[in-house]
Amino acid sequence: MNVAFVTDSFPPIIDGVGRCVLECAKEFVAGGHGKCIVVTPHVPGRDYLQYPFPVFHFSSLPLPNMEYRAGYPYMPSLIKKIGQMGIDIIHAHSPFTAMTISKKLRKKFGVPIIYTQHTKWEYDIASAVGIPVIAKALEKYIYSNINAADDVWAVSQKTGEHIKNRGFSGEFTVMQNGTDFSRADADPALLESLSQKYEIGERAPILLFVGRMMWYKNQMLTLEALETLNKRGFDFRMFFIGDGIDLEDMKKTAREKNLHDKVFFPGRIDDRELLRAYYAKSDLFVFPSTYDNAPLVIREAAACGCPPLVIKNSSASEILDDSKENQTAFFAEETPESVADGIEGAFSDMGRYEFVKKNAADKIYLPWSKVIERSLAKYAEICGNYELRATQKKGGD
Repeated sequence: MNVAFVTDSFPPIIDGVGRCVLECAKEFVAGGHGKCIVVTPHVPGRDYLQYPFPVFHFSSLPLPNMEYRAGYPYMPSLIKKIGQMGIDIIHAHSPFTAMTISKKLRKKFGVPIIYTQHTKWEYDIASAVGIPVIAKALEKYIYSNINAADDVWAVSQKTGEHIKNRGFSGEFTVMQNGTDFSRADADPALLESLSQKYEIGERAPILLFVGRMMWYKNQMLTLEALETLNKRGFDFRMFFIGDGIDLEDMKKTAREKNLHDKVFFPGRIDDRELLRAYYAKSDLFVFPSTYDNAPLVIREAAACGCPPLVIKNSSASEILDDSKENQTAFFAEETPESVADGIEGAFSDMGRYEFVKKNAADKIYLPWSKVIERSLAKYAEICGNYELRATQKKGGD
């Protein structure tokens, strides 16, 4: 099976979509399942030779006030390169240029397209465009792209329902994301270096957020909850790991809330072992985002023994259990007081905390190898159905 992963997001851009494509391609090759390529926007100065699979790129321009790039889908030389490989299926991971290119590839090579819905990209459209009538027209075009796919996957049930409510007219399959972290312990030397760098003792719980620093991920809610905890006299330390256009504003807000000695912003961390150490050093993964659909960071945290706290009924909570018998996370309403109560409550009963921590590690953990196994079965089914339809159509002619 030869697969072309087509995406508008790939490293050096670090987000859930880019990480998903990277890990799927790596696991596909490592598992010996066939050949794969990644097709992504060109980033000036970026060297893609470090990957165990070819990365083909198309022309792109930076988008204003965003880390993303707008691609240009005219690519005759790229189509020639892809044709030399011989692809059996196209897997598009974003509905913008990626799907436009995917449709061109399908027309050229006669192979099916799978589209995976990852994020609520309407936020990004609004941020990039700023003019409602243009944003609406762009969204209409994007849903025409999604409807053109031969099969549509969603990273969660709520994600699929979201696009059904906004313009997708077909059916979808839920295909969950995994994690590249094993459940092995973090490097003791890295853990010790973090303790020394931040003067971390044993007296205060360590809280963690990992993701893009964009206000729409609800970091203000977390900062307000931390301010509440600080006023209550509840001691803690918190790391916000990641970068983004709102990072400096978040740092300023933390200072204004008198959290400068308790809240730290290490920035973007590309070193996966160092990031694992931050997860392992932390006691609670505070993730109040209602924007994210199936965040990879939830599984990463669980793999490292850091149970999550999420907003009730959010998309991020879909894989989590709040029942007393099988609890895998802590939950809060979308208010600063409730999040503060949830954080404080997580540590009020250490027996319950340890139970949830173990459950999270046991039940949330899902390696990419398992995801790829299921994907391969679906690939084969989709290719078979596509060939059957093509044969029937040819016979009808």
